[in-house]
Amino acid sequence: MTELTHRVAAAVYVFRDDRLLLLKRVAPPQTFAPPGGRLNINEDPVSGALREAKEECGVDVEIFGVAQTWFGVYTAGTSPILCINYLAESFRGEPQLSGEHTEYVWVSRDDLESGRIVTVDENGNGYRKESFLEAFEKYKAWKETGKR
Repeated sequence: MTELTHRVAAAVYVFRDDRLLLLKRVAPPQTFAPPGGRLNINEDPVSGALREAKEECGVDVEIFGVAQTWFGVYTAGTSPILCINYLAESFRGEPQLSGEHTEYVWVSRDDLESGRIVTVDENGNGYRKESFLEAFEKYKAWKETGKR
């Protein structure tokens, strides 16, 4: 039997009013990240992304595209993970945090560029700012064209 070599996850870049929702993680790395997590057995990635958004912060989202895929080690010492990062919008309600996070913020592109929001710890674990900035660009392009 072949040994499994990696995990699969889905995350959601949730936008509202040109701001991106980020959640501060309780577990290492204790940085800001989008809602997301590992897929359940036989769960398709879109369903997993919708479930994670609802479980982690209580928001209903509408997914309109893929922002990027990523493969690597998210936290030092763990096995590699393949993550599909989706673009989505949320139209109402404020996030209600689960026990996995300590706070949430709606950030602008300027907030990310200024470094006021920490997304990578001192060991380099976490989401790269460039991934979020790329998501902002894709969200902006989607809004301008209205294409789903």
